[in-house]
Amino acid sequence: MEKSEILSKIKEVEQKVEEDIRIAEEERNKTILDAREKAREIIADAEKEAEKIRNEIVEKAKVEIEKEKEAIKERRLKEINDVVAKGKSKMDEAVNYLYEEFVRSV
Repeated sequence: MEKSEILSKIKEVEQKVEEDIRIAEEERNKTILDAREKAREIIADAEKEAEKIRNEIVEKAKVEIEKEKEAIKERRLKEINDVVAKGKSKMDEAVNYLYEEFVRSV
């Protein structure tokens, strides 16, 4: 093989290696871009799921708060009704006492 043929072959091999390197770099860049896009999708999906879970927790808490609020209202209403009933019974006693005192004084 002549020197010029050897140099030509070396040039061909160098060009082939350079082309292979260029293709590998393009593939690497595409893989990186694809991975970044996939990561963005995963993050977006996770954020949506987190928002959904948060909303569920908030709704459950609202329901529990409403139940507790109603229970407190019912207890307080019962206490008020008890006080009113007790007051009415005391009022009858007070009227009787005042009547008796009035009769004694007359």
